[in-house]
Amino acid sequence: MAQFRFALLLTLSRDQREDAARIMQSAAAKAEMARQKLVQVNGYRDEYRARLTQSGQGGMTVTQWRDYQVFLARLDEAATQQQGEVERLQRDYDRHKAAWQECEKKVKAFEKLEDRHNVDEIKRESRQEQKLVDEFNSRPKTNKGF
Repeated sequence: MAQFRFALLLTLSRDQREDAARIMQSAAAKAEMARQKLVQVNGYRDEYRARLTQSGQGGMTVTQWRDYQVFLARLDEAATQQQGEVERLQRDYDRHKAAWQECEKKVKAFEKLEDRHNVDEIKRESRQEQKLVDEFNSRPKTNKGF
């Protein structure tokens, strides 16, 4: 069977696809960690607001009220920054996913070419084998007593 002439390119494209998959998985993990951190920040902010409400019902000084407000403002800013980080990492993941998909398309195209090559080679070998069988069968039979 003749060697597939694009075998090296197929191997290289598979390697690129694997690299792209690893990068995409890493980006997905980073995006997920950022989302979890955002959930934690939002949860802590909600918990702190509930404490403010509870403390406010029991009475608090102006200084305590101001401290709560300053801290809540910091938590709001942290949540806003974390939301921005989540969005940035999601865009990064989407970009890496698109790159992986391009690599996947390239691999599939080379694999399709390889499949066609293999089918053509099998047909060629089959025709060649049939030709040899036909030639053998068309030879005059000589009976030499064997």
